[in-house]
Amino acid sequence: MKVVVHDFWWIPTRIENHFMQQGINSPKYEYFLGNLREISILSLKASSESMPLSHDIFPRALSFIHLWKKIYGKMFLIWFGPTPRLTITDPSIIKEIFFSKSQYFEKYDPPLQVKRIEGDGLLNLKGDKWAHHRRIMQPFFRMENLKLITPIMAKTMEEALVKLSKNMNKIGSLEIEIEVSVWFQSLLEDIITKITFGRNYEEGLVISKLQAHQTAHATEAYQNAFIPGYRFLPTSASRVSRRISKEIRNYLLKLIDRRRRSDDRSYDEAPNDRQPADLLEVMMNAAGKSHRRNDPTAFTDEDVVEECKTIFFAGTHTTSAMLTWTAVLLAMHNNWQDEARDEIFRVCGARDAPPTKDDLANLKLVQYVTITS
Repeated sequence: MKVVVHDFWWIPTRIENHFMQQGINSPKYEYFLGNLREISILSLKASSESMPLSHDIFPRALSFIHLWKKIYGKMFLIWFGPTPRLTITDPSIIKEIFFSKSQYFEKYDPPLQVKRIEGDGLLNLKGDKWAHHRRIMQPFFRMENLKLITPIMAKTMEEALVKLSKNMNKIGSLEIEIEVSVWFQSLLEDIITKITFGRNYEEGLVISKLQAHQTAHATEAYQNAFIPGYRFLPTSASRVSRRISKEIRNYLLKLIDRRRRSDDRSYDEAPNDRQPADLLEVMMNAAGKSHRRNDPTAFTDEDVVEECKTIFFAGTHTTSAMLTWTAVLLAMHNNWQDEARDEIFRVCGARDAPPTKDDLANLKLVQYVTITS
């Protein structure tokens, strides 16, 4: 009992008083939960209300920060359970932190439930291990390999549009209503599966679906992840999450083993000039070399599993959200939509084929629309 009082009341109270003396306030700390109850209530309320088409999405996306900024100013504490986070909304201070105090800005350690979705890869690693994994992954993102990947992405997009066109023909209409966020996410899952697993695309699809299923069960876990001890409670969501996590790990390890046994090319060899290296190949190459050298910083098969989960989570959700928001903005501003379409026809001509990698450099307006979205 003494430890509980010390960790969940005495320490938070001291931290709260320390910041208050510097003029930094916070919503009232609730014993054990912090501000999680208020965050949940405010978030649910914001998401349940309809939102007009507007660029001002802050009150909807982060309703609790939007409210508390009005009450406590541009800098305040938020309590995630007994763990405080200093929230800074002043752009000048944020700039100073990143440019001159970056050594003090550390990644937070996500709870276990969140790690099951994100993976323990580059997104969450720190220090030397992060730098080591980054060096290993770098060859995949070199320009020469990305140029070979571009046709794969273009073909996948073309196939998705053809499928959409067929659906339009079925219903006999020139218009069809789709949920763009779902459509973009499905498209991104397909592309990331192809560039991550290459010739093991079919097996990759199974892993992609499992990962999507895992994400669907993440909401409850994330809302309660910061409550101490919550991860040990045998809730239905946590049981499903553990089971799916185990399935993904076992499936990936079996896939790595099958590819290693069936591959007739040494992993010390580079892929041929016409065939891009898939991400799994790059990582297996590194894992094989580390194993042979008995490297203390070895990149293991378990690391390969975690990086695969990270690339699925980070690549799919960030990019699909960006594309969805771009589509919304273009729908709001038809003049930009018309100008972007005119540029594509001007650069690519009337040919019935997707833009090539050489065309992309000339699509200046399209690039501007994408970047500013």
